[in-house]
Amino acid sequence: MKRHFDDELLKLKGKLLKMGLLVEEAIANSAASLFERDSKKAETVVLRDQEINVYEIEIDELGHEFIALYQPTASDLRLITMILKITNDLERMGDQAVNIAKKALYVNGEPSLIPYDDFRKMYQHVMMMVRDAINAFMDADLVKAKTILDSDDVVDEIDDKIALEILKAIKAYPEQAQVGVCLILASHNFERIADLATNLAEDVIYLKQGIDVRHHIRERRDEKGS
Repeated sequence: MKRHFDDELLKLKGKLLKMGLLVEEAIANSAASLFERDSKKAETVVLRDQEINVYEIEIDELGHEFIALYQPTASDLRLITMILKITNDLERMGDQAVNIAKKALYVNGEPSLIPYDDFRKMYQHVMMMVRDAINAFMDADLVKAKTILDSDDVVDEIDDKIALEILKAIKAYPEQAQVGVCLILASHNFERIADLATNLAEDVIYLKQGIDVRHHIRERRDEKGS
């Protein structure tokens, strides 16, 4: 019974990993659709979002069946519950990637407003956070999870910098205000993905140490914003 339980749990984690890889691909394609002005990649992100949604439904159903069938111990129940929560966060990352892709579809048809240097820096940090968060969970890597928390501050700073740069550009080129608004929102979408990756890291810390660091992180963000 225990061996069968472990095998099924491994399958559940395997599905989570596959979903995570799809989400990473969606984020990468949404970024490329913007930076490379590649609307075909944007359309691909939108069309393939359903695959991510299907994984969320399958994992959710399997997780609840798992709980009902095996009546897991407290520690295993906490792990399964965490998988379900992480699945939800991954699905929300996919939604943010779709939001970026949809904005790219509009922006790509308009003249360029700003260079994408800071956007690229933000994207690199965000992708690193997402990959590290997924790997931290799969490997139960507490050290990697903790490093993600600091990376979130870097993304916040770049997001603020991008917003200021765009507002200055809009003043110079008011006819491109709609492009500027779309880019500010796209930047916020990347920042939101970083927040969701931070959620995953917090889950790993809680799973390994039983410490809920969410309140501390929110306090730090509030202090930064005040």
